[in-house]
Amino acid sequence: MKTFLKNNLVIFFTLFFLFLLFYQNSTFKTCIIKGCFLFFEQVFPSLFPMFIINDILMNYNFFNIIEKSIHKIFQKIFGFSTMASYIFVMSLFSGTPTNAYLITNLVKEKKINQKDAAIILSYSCFLNPLFLYNMLNAIFHNTHITFKIILIHYLLNFITAFFFNKYPYEKRNFFTSNPKPFTKVIANSLKRSTNTFFLILGTIIFYFVLCEGISIFLNSAMLNCLINGVLETTGGLSKLILLNINHHLKEILACFFISFGGLSIHTQIKNIIEEENISYKFFFCSKLIQGILSTLICMIIP
Repeated sequence: MKTFLKNNLVIFFTLFFLFLLFYQNSTFKTCIIKGCFLFFEQVFPSLFPMFIINDILMNYNFFNIIEKSIHKIFQKIFGFSTMASYIFVMSLFSGTPTNAYLITNLVKEKKINQKDAAIILSYSCFLNPLFLYNMLNAIFHNTHITFKIILIHYLLNFITAFFFNKYPYEKRNFFTSNPKPFTKVIANSLKRSTNTFFLILGTIIFYFVLCEGISIFLNSAMLNCLINGVLETTGGLSKLILLNINHHLKEILACFFISFGGLSIHTQIKNIIEEENISYKFFFCSKLIQGILSTLICMIIP
């Protein structure tokens, strides 16, 4: 009975959304274009080079350099393995969902197991720092507030790593004895990343359209902003610019949206990692905790 009701509800809302697509055609067309624009303007330029660079570094044993340099520091503080150190460093600069792409590839190549992957995923989810800087400056026009929110976001990943990472990693051979030819690496990387890019683009557009559909029925700008922020971080931050509320409350909301990540990012990551049976529940719980902690920290820090 439950399955019957669930299936019929899905059919009803899908048909209702189809009606809205015709009724508000120009609105949804603009929304889809905005989603594409966001992907090609912000997401693709930052992800594409990182996917290629990562595959090259993996092929030529960049882990060896990591292990001999910064890995020892991370190991003493957080208990990181070589792989965890590598993913953490790459994620700091490239943002998410690059981390999910790296982790999935490492599981696929049997360099880490699913348990390790779920733990590493929970503390390596950083939004692209350049994107955050530009977006937050547009909201607050204050570099002090912008850097404060970015630092809170980064700090929470470090805190998560410190508390969630206290168990021994499985020992595995990380190094490739016979690296593939450079041209082969590039070709494989392009093939492997293409599906991921289409997945990310489709997810972004879906959530943009969903947010637009919901906003048609909402008169409250505050509620609209909250729903958009939970569903899609960029949409929530964009709505936050237009809200006429206390500045500190804006900071708190921005911290939550960024630290939780939005269901759009969650969906992207879930779809990337599920092919290797990496647990999504642990990631969701860690991001929810980070979202709550970020609001508390922002409330305390002036």
